[in-house]
Amino acid sequence: MNIKKLTIIALNLLLLASFSMAQSSSTMYKEAQKIFRSYRYDVDYADFQMKTYEEDGKNVLQLLVIMKSGRNRFDEALLVGYAASGAAIERTNTAIDRVSVVVKVQYKEEVSIAATADAGDVIKLYKEKMDVSMFMGRLTWH
Repeated sequence: MNIKKLTIIALNLLLLASFSMAQSSSTMYKEAQKIFRSYRYDVDYADFQMKTYEEDGKNVLQLLVIMKSGRNRFDEALLVGYAASGAAIERTNTAIDRVSVVVKVQYKEEVSIAATADAGDVIKLYKEKMDVSMFMGRLTWH
């Protein structure tokens, strides 16, 4: 009987945690959407995802943003993705560890440009406490 109760409690906690993460993701998306719209980028909710994975024995919460851009504007799209992510993290106080932005560029074939940044750097960029060139130099390119 105790095992059943523990199993039910564990499943309820797991369900509650996943609901909380989905609600947080939705709130963050709404905040980021304000910046995406002001720069005329269409980013769907499915392209704004929070993912958890394990690295070196620690759980890491990563925000993944997928955007589309013309071939001559991919750098702007990348920065807008990070600025919108910084705004979303700052305004919702979500404990994100990393932010990855993938920009899909359509040319003769689709090319993806991806980079990952520390969430602290993303917030500094958003608050204009870090220069863009310094931020770009700290990115991990994929």
